Amino acid sequence: MVVSRFAPSPTGYLHLGNARTAIFSYLFARHHGGKFILRVEDTDRERSTQEFEQMLLQDLQWLGLEWDEFYRQSDRFDLYKEYAQKLLESGHAYPCFCTVEELESERKRAEEKGVPYRYSGKCRALTPQQVEGYKKEGRPYTLRFRVPDGRVVVFEDLIKGHISISVEDFGDFVIVRSDGTPTYNFVVVVDDATMGVTHVIRGEDHIPNTPKQILIYEALGLQPPRFAHLPVILGEDRSKLSKRHGAVSVRNYREEGYLPDALFNYLCLLGWSPPEEGKELFSKEELIRLFSLERVNSSPAVFSKEKLRWLNGVYIREVLPLDRLVEELLPFLERAGYRPDKDYLRRVLQKTRDSFETLKEGVQRLRPFFAGELTYSEEALKTLQTQQATAVLSAFLHKLQQRELSGEGVKAIAKEIQKELGLKAKEVWHALRACLTGELEGVGVDILCEVLPKEEVLGRVERALSKSGHRRPADTPQALLCEDFHRREDSPGLS
Repeated sequence: MVVSRFAPSPTGYLHLGNARTAIFSYLFARHHGGKFILRVEDTDRERSTQEFEQMLLQDLQWLGLEWDEFYRQSDRFDLYKEYAQKLLESGHAYPCFCTVEELESERKRAEEKGVPYRYSGKCRALTPQQVEGYKKEGRPYTLRFRVPDGRVVVFEDLIKGHISISVEDFGDFVIVRSDGTPTYNFVVVVDDATMGVTHVIRGEDHIPNTPKQILIYEALGLQPPRFAHLPVILGEDRSKLSKRHGAVSVRNYREEGYLPDALFNYLCLLGWSPPEEGKELFSKEELIRLFSLERVNSSPAVFSKEKLRWLNGVYIREVLPLDRLVEELLPFLERAGYRPDKDYLRRVLQKTRDSFETLKEGVQRLRPFFAGELTYSEEALKTLQTQQATAVLSAFLHKLQQRELSGEGVKAIAKEIQKELGLKAKEVWHALRACLTGELEGVGVDILCEVLPKEEVLGRVERALSKSGHRRPADTPQALLCEDFHRREDSPGLS
């Protein structure tokens, strides 16, 4: 049976690159009807936190990943001690009493010679009597793996192909620190072997670790899994994706209002080529059916936030069922201080779901549907304070009071006002938009009037007129425009 795993360290947020690794591991296991394991690698006591672990789990669940088994390395220290002892007894590991100062001195000598540093192996030759003597003295020590001399480790990577690395590149390495905590390259072998992992899918930055792990497998008499190393994700400037390219964690995109389905879909397209050329929209079920490591590219993938944003917009406009979109948007509205009824929100989204590409943008775009009292932008306020806008709103208020409210009805009223006052269409719509939305751009006035109660629309017109400072009870729209025209004729500098 195929068994894959994702093994994050709880030392920070879930990076997009790690999220893609988790998704590919998950899809590979599900495609083959196998098992997907989540293992939290928290042996780094200084940097690992419970808070980061919880966020990792939440973000993976949000993405839609389900795991069959869950492990935490900090719960498995007794097992690691058992396997470390096996390596000691077989002579594949030995105690190293070198101090930090001694190791630093070795490193400096290597730098002076201009060669890569590797441990000299000076503690390899210690006799059992010397080892016992040092232990009785209370000297701290690490456990190092005895790397066989002159070996070239060869393996066939499922993505990168044939890889060979000489042991001269790294030398004897630490498997247990002086404080008793095991290191990554040791525990990952014990974990993968005892959990029955058959395929290790991870980033290509782990390629230098692979020969060390293969040697440990051999020393323990265990069969190594198959390895598949994913290429890095680059920013659009072709450098490694980092914070300078903007948000790089799943949490960031979640908070910005991206949908888990869209992010899952997009991350799959970073390095994996679908069988159907040109197709970019896939459900999770389709991806499970189609995914294979043979179609993962060995060259780096380029992340485009604009492409992700576009895909997220497609999911909002076309893919998500309306009720699901209501549930996704509701928490963002609530955080902004709005408490809409779900049925009302459903009616709003029926008319507006094609007007925004992220949920956070949706809150801003749909604000006029929920705001109890509008705030006006500087441009909208300037528009409302003109005689022209006052004339338009006075006419609109008069006509709307006598009719039913609808989008088509508002269009008809706007045409009448345009003709009666001799205005351009945009002059009428600017005044109406400023009045009803507080902005000069945004959701269509006709769409707004399809959903808002008539009383709310009339109230907004009345409030806007009260801010204009021009309207008097006896004024008519035509009189207001006439007064404004003569006032401008008398203004100095008018040609």
